[in-house]
Amino acid sequence: RHTRYPLVTGVQTCALPIYSGHTFSVSGFSTATGSTTNYYGSFSDTTNQPVKGASIATAWSANTTEISNGIYIQNGSKITVSHDGIYEIGYSAQIERTQGGTSDNVTIWAEINGNTVDRSSSTITLVSNSAYQLPFVSYIFDLYAGDYVEFYFSSPSEHVQLTTLSGLTSPTR
Repeated sequence: RHTRYPLVTGVQTCALPIYSGHTFSVSGFSTATGSTTNYYGSFSDTTNQPVKGASIATAWSANTTEISNGIYIQNGSKITVSHDGIYEIGYSAQIERTQGGTSDNVTIWAEINGNTVDRSSSTITLVSNSAYQLPFVSYIFDLYAGDYVEFYFSSPSEHVQLTTLSGLTSPTR
């Protein structure tokens, strides 16, 4: 039941339910019933997160819960849902290469309950050192209560990281 539909094109992750059951009817079809509750979560991390090494899968972590209801972070990286439903889960990650002379690819993908989600990978190319890339990717997952989603990244270069910038004052925030 773990279906993924791409919508796309410091780590910030946001999870929202799209459907957790409610009453609706469509002419010519049976009426479905249920209820809807707003479950949500927004999570971030305040540390730099380097890849564990060249071509080694590295899970993203989150050390801050901005706001949540029914969705939480477990063991530092597992976005866990408390209720069955169809959820939109997206991320925005600031990624950079810290050294090295050639361009490097970074591949990002999702896993549900420790299993790689088919067709969930995205690849970006970092073309120079300290040039930040800020991809945003959103997925739709059909999840059961207790299921968890993790995001992973890897690169042929050991000099790639998720980067947090702090103390920024300009432009005014």
